[in-house]
Amino acid sequence: MTLSSRQRVLQMIEKGEADCIPVGPFMYDIAAVVSGVALRDFYLDAESMVRAQLCLQETVGQDVICIGADNFYIAEGFGCESSRGDDELPSLVSPALSAIEDVFGLEVPDPTTAGRMPLMLEAIGLLRKAVGDEIAIRAPGTGPFALASYFVGSQEWLLDVAVSEAGMDHAKDAAVHHALGLATDALIEFGKACFDAGADLIQCGDSLASCNVISPRTYERYAWPYQKRIFAAWREHGIKAGLLHICGDSSKVLELYGATGAGLIELDSALDLAGASARLGDVTVVGNVDTVTELLQATSAQSEAAARRCISQTGGRHLILGSGCLVPRYTPVENVRSLVSVGHSWRP
Repeated sequence: MTLSSRQRVLQMIEKGEADCIPVGPFMYDIAAVVSGVALRDFYLDAESMVRAQLCLQETVGQDVICIGADNFYIAEGFGCESSRGDDELPSLVSPALSAIEDVFGLEVPDPTTAGRMPLMLEAIGLLRKAVGDEIAIRAPGTGPFALASYFVGSQEWLLDVAVSEAGMDHAKDAAVHHALGLATDALIEFGKACFDAGADLIQCGDSLASCNVISPRTYERYAWPYQKRIFAAWREHGIKAGLLHICGDSSKVLELYGATGAGLIELDSALDLAGASARLGDVTVVGNVDTVTELLQATSAQSEAAARRCISQTGGRHLILGSGCLVPRYTPVENVRSLVSVGHSWRP
């Protein structure tokens, strides 16, 4: 029986197999290029974002449509200021705080009114109305460690965490953990709202917690417990497809990723997919095509070979074929289409 894209994705997550391999590269602003939608409109206007993503899906035929643009839509709700450019996605201009010790004055923002969270919720609702039950929708979602870093800026945050972990400043330690708690609660509420608006895959994207940035010990103490809280709260809300995305080489903490309670884990190209998927067992993985060498700079034949590698390394089970990270804006569309062709031609 041929499944719809949405059925294919959800069945792969639940049962580890489907009629073919669902394909869901992590794609944001490439949709603006393919559709001709102005980038500024793409990240500031829900209708423009949906129009761009529908155009991309019609062009490529993937099973998952991603809503999102940058990392600061929740942070803005806490008082952070981000840029507004015509040619670049928003970046952090001004943190919410001058020092982490001031974090006790922040409150968890309402996802329906604060920052650009309402824009994302509106886009999810518009997209669900447009595609009905046919295509899976992936929501955005900044992880707790990364989101807390925007309160003071990522460099200052990493220094604060280091001081906290070293036990050098008890006041700073309390502030760091309070910040992580606020970020966790904000992502829990935003994820619930995304699910209620119609999204299927609810994201916890915490790439600053990568072991390319922090140590495995720091990850286990300052990121993992909060990620666990998020996925537990989402599951209680009925969300089965919580997605953990962390860039880089996660080989030293992979079992911890599996123990977060995430329903699926997006694996970067830095990992050997065969070994990683074996270690994660029945947890569905997303990936792990290299976004530069196997997509942006590749020929369509090389992209096709990368797709076949991913399927071969997992046996086609517990796999959503996708990119290890965000697909670059100017990636040739035919390369992404190659992933879809390979995934959809596979049969169990």
